[in-house]
Amino acid sequence: MNIPLPRKVILPLATLVGAGALAVATGVLSSDASAASDGVRLTADQSGGAALVVTALEPGDSATRTVTIENTTGAPGRLTFTEQGGPATFADGELQVHIERDGQELYDGVFGAMGDYTQDMGFLEAGQSATFAFTVSLPDDAPFVPAGTQTAEASYAWLTESQ
Repeated sequence: MNIPLPRKVILPLATLVGAGALAVATGVLSSDASAASDGVRLTADQSGGAALVVTALEPGDSATRTVTIENTTGAPGRLTFTEQGGPATFADGELQVHIERDGQELYDGVFGAMGDYTQDMGFLEAGQSATFAFTVSLPDDAPFVPAGTQTAEASYAWLTESQ
């Protein structure tokens, strides 16, 4: 199927804008991401997403950052979770990430390799919140990476649908 170039760009863009509008229109997403200046940052955005960026981490070290998603509407909402990114080459691909939702493991493996597919996270009742914890780590035998010479980044999105 041959789709003209403008349509190839407009359709995905319209889908993204529509998804963002749905997330914002439901009022369900209220995120509070933790950030730090020590080389590992988790920064929330207003559209219900967050970026996890690693610019410095020494072999044998780990760092945990959290984001809380809150249902601020008067109705239950179905919550989904998606990672966008690819496997990181930081420290020769040795960077690991462990992701939990309210203490329940969602992923444990190579940073950025969770896959770009949407996971159903169930319902958030009105006023309820869910906390996601991201722990990045390097094994003791990973190569040393001087701060600021390599970057690993993955984006995470939460989308809700009112029920």
